Amino acid sequence: MTIQYSNGIQVEAILLSRDGERMRVAVRGTSEALEFVQHGGIWISEECEPVRIEFAWQRKTRREIVREADCVCSRELASHLIHLLLAGEEQPSATWPAAPSDRPGPVATV
Repeated sequence: MTIQYSNGIQVEAILLSRDGERMRVAVRGTSEALEFVQHGGIWISEECEPVRIEFAWQRKTRREIVREADCVCSRELASHLIHLLLAGEEQPSATWPAAPSDRPGPVATV
């Protein structure tokens, strides 16, 4: 979770316990747990300061943009995979390199 104080400081924390409108959290770099109380939908720190708390499940994640180049493989690899598909082999042959760095790079299209 992320805790944002009214002065703009943000800290990452881990929820230790939550009971109704009270929660205790652990913040990296501190030895004591912090406690927050919720009043009217607003979280309040032990210093009576309102804070904004964003739980990990509330975060909007960015989707990775997939480019065409990410999906293109060499003709040799494509040929090998099609051969495996048509031959019905369950295990790839030992002749094809196992490490991705050993495989030919993408084919440039014109």
